Amino acid sequence: MTATLTQPATPPAARRRWWPVVRSAASATLAVAALGVFLAWMGGAFREKVRPGEAVAERPSSVGRTLVAVERVRTDDTAAAVGSVQPKKRTEVASQVLASVVDVGVRPGDRVEAGTPLVVLDDRELVAQQREATAALTAAEADLITRRADHERAKKARASGVIGEEEHVRLEGAFRVAEAQVTRAKEAIARLAVQLTHTKIAAAAAGLVADRFVDPGDLATPGKPLLVVYDPGDLELHANVPESLAPAVPVGTELAVRIDAVGVVARGTVREVVPQAQQASRSVLVKVSLPPTPSGKPLLPGMFGRVEIPVGAADRLLLPAAAVRRAGQLDLVEVANPDGTLSRRFVRIGSEVGGKVEILSGLAEGDRVALPAGGPSPR
Repeated sequence: MTATLTQPATPPAARRRWWPVVRSAASATLAVAALGVFLAWMGGAFREKVRPGEAVAERPSSVGRTLVAVERVRTDDTAAAVGSVQPKKRTEVASQVLASVVDVGVRPGDRVEAGTPLVVLDDRELVAQQREATAALTAAEADLITRRADHERAKKARASGVIGEEEHVRLEGAFRVAEAQVTRAKEAIARLAVQLTHTKIAAAAAGLVADRFVDPGDLATPGKPLLVVYDPGDLELHANVPESLAPAVPVGTELAVRIDAVGVVARGTVREVVPQAQQASRSVLVKVSLPPTPSGKPLLPGMFGRVEIPVGAADRLLLPAAAVRRAGQLDLVEVANPDGTLSRRFVRIGSEVGGKVEILSGLAEGDRVALPAGGPSPR
């Protein structure tokens, strides 16, 4: 009799337990394989690679380009002092009486001529005081008539011996007091007439209204500014010059002035040097007269400006400003090579001198630089 061994069948419950484990392992294996293929593709395993070696870059030619040389020039060395534009004639319009503002006839930016009405103040109280003074004058004049008549009679009576010296002196004193009262009343009327003229404020000279501090209904007090008027045709630059350089700029010295906001590059004359140094900044205030702006742009008080003060001479490498190009925050030029090609080179520039810029680094004397082929440079 032969015995047959048979393997027991896996129960369905056991298959349900290990099947998810097998499926998860297969999914993880596929994910790892896919990630490996992706990384190989990103690394260029399936693309043709560039063989190692040198790649020669094609450089532009200098043929047909205008070349300029870097020159070493001895120029005046200057130090810059900063300041601001200020009017030479600036008027703060204020009231001389205490009164309410009735009307303001101008606004900032308006041009005014001499005699143009600016501000009207309430004059009702002054008019009432003037009427009161007029009535007091009438009473004083009437009393003077009586005192004059008494004085005339007293003189005649004293001459004939009817009254004594004491009575005569008393009547003469009353007459003199009456005369003084009349004079006092007249002076009061004249003073009020002058004060009434202060209620209508007009421009003393032609100018431009720079600022306005009051509106109708505000109270004007003596000394409180109501308006600011200045002459736009007579401006100057107030520069804070270091105290060590102040002796180099006496009155009458011509200095180079630069105001970038309106493109003014001109020469001004030192009009005044304030004989006092500022302790906080250790500088001296220098006032430089400005010529009219040729650019047509308005020159306004408060604009930033620079003044160049000569302090000696120095050798500088100069290059026409048109040869320098701006690339972001950097400056570059195209330098001509001995083989007739051009190569770009970054440079560091300094101040401008007569249409040329100072080269601080990046070029040497004698280097040839190409001007732009497509027109003027952005600089």
